[in-house]
Amino acid sequence: MPELPRISVSVKAAVLHNNQVLLLSYDDSDDGGDYHYNLPGGKAREGEPLRDAVVRKVLDETGLNVRCLRELFVVEYVPDTFGFDLGPLHKTQHNFLAEITDNNTAARMCEPRDPMQRGVEWVPLADLPDKHLLPAKGQHILDALTDQSRRDILVDRW
Repeated sequence: MPELPRISVSVKAAVLHNNQVLLLSYDDSDDGGDYHYNLPGGKAREGEPLRDAVVRKVLDETGLNVRCLRELFVVEYVPDTFGFDLGPLHKTQHNFLAEITDNNTAARMCEPRDPMQRGVEWVPLADLPDKHLLPAKGQHILDALTDQSRRDILVDRW
């Protein structure tokens, strides 16, 4: 029987407030990358429900308390399909819609700070397609947010 593959599972949150989405900005030009944005989030821990991982990672990275409303979409990286650009590990990134659970909207950068992170900013949804997100999912976010017929696609009960 072949060994089961290792898969890295991460979560991201589209945190919305006043028709804006929270983005983190990064400059990794010293490492051959470029200036780009991403949603707050990160790796889920082994045995951690994805929604719990979203709440934990958004709090860690921004200081904001959120709850997950629904999963928007999944981004998958299969190494040999993408020329091993992001390494040899198969990855999935689960993107959720989240809302703030209190009155605090003053996001801050995480401590200790990621040396490539440059900021945290609320970006109008209309500007999202013009932002360089990694992976390139700005339009996917807008599509998922504007299609009100979409339900939460994550079935987290066996």
